[in-house]
Amino acid sequence: MKHKKLLLTLSLVALLSACSSNNNKKNSDDKPEVGDPVYYIPEDEDLDTSVSANDAIYSVENVEEVPGSFLKGKKIYWLGSSVTYGASSEGESMADFIAKRSGCTSVKEAVSGTTLLNDGLTENTGAKSYVNRLITSTAFDKEEEIDAFVCQISTNDCTNDRLNKRGRITADDKIEMTDFNVATSLGAVEYIIAYVMETWGCPVYFYSGSYFSDGSNKVQRQNSNPLGSEYQKFVGQVQQIADKWDSYYDYNVKVIDLYNDEEFNALASDKYYGWAINDPIHPRKAGYSQWWSPYIQNFIEKDLVELS
Repeated sequence: MKHKKLLLTLSLVALLSACSSNNNKKNSDDKPEVGDPVYYIPEDEDLDTSVSANDAIYSVENVEEVPGSFLKGKKIYWLGSSVTYGASSEGESMADFIAKRSGCTSVKEAVSGTTLLNDGLTENTGAKSYVNRLITSTAFDKEEEIDAFVCQISTNDCTNDRLNKRGRITADDKIEMTDFNVATSLGAVEYIIAYVMETWGCPVYFYSGSYFSDGSNKVQRQNSNPLGSEYQKFVGQVQQIADKWDSYYDYNVKVIDLYNDEEFNALASDKYYGWAINDPIHPRKAGYSQWWSPYIQNFIEKDLVELS
């Protein structure tokens, strides 16, 4: 009788142990599901263009947190120029809207008119450049643990007078900061990746602006300087760099490509675009909150979930 009881006890322990093991395995493989982005763009018939897209009702303070975001409690650093700052939206950009809606913390280091490249001179292409501010910024804590680093693919590097400073993508075996010519735009991109990896060791995301073509008609999404074709080429080159680092060295470097996503760009009707966008490069508050931010937030969320 005691023998049978012992066998029963041992069997029960083995069963519970197996169940516990299976549950642990299930939990370790379980990842939060992140659906498609939820946009807040009104239909044309519901859009009241008599109210400015920069009206207070579209401000960050009036955005409510959406429960359940994977970004809640995380910290994201943002590096960029006028688009990251929010030059046409009273200093509110996607960084601020994403923080409010998800419950994460966004730290912005953004100065309008600046370039990725650092030519070693003064003003926007030197002292105020992305590269120089990345190194010297007091907004970024070099000792802090962060969850993601987001960098703007600047249109300022694509103006007519800077096309000859584009530079080149280095060979696959070049990954040290000293390997990159930061006086060029592509060299600066690789330097930023190397610096972030060495300093914070977190995922790096480069984001582009939405689509615009060549020409001089804002409503038709055209821009003359920089040209859309030049910006598109630059975005493609940043994607090549991201592929190099992401696949060859197994670092997590991605491009959030708003420019080439036709489905995303089609979401904005001509009426909405003319109202929500100040010019083909700079959104107003509503443009950030309703159109750009959901896409960028969703991309980062999905990628961080995949990495978790």
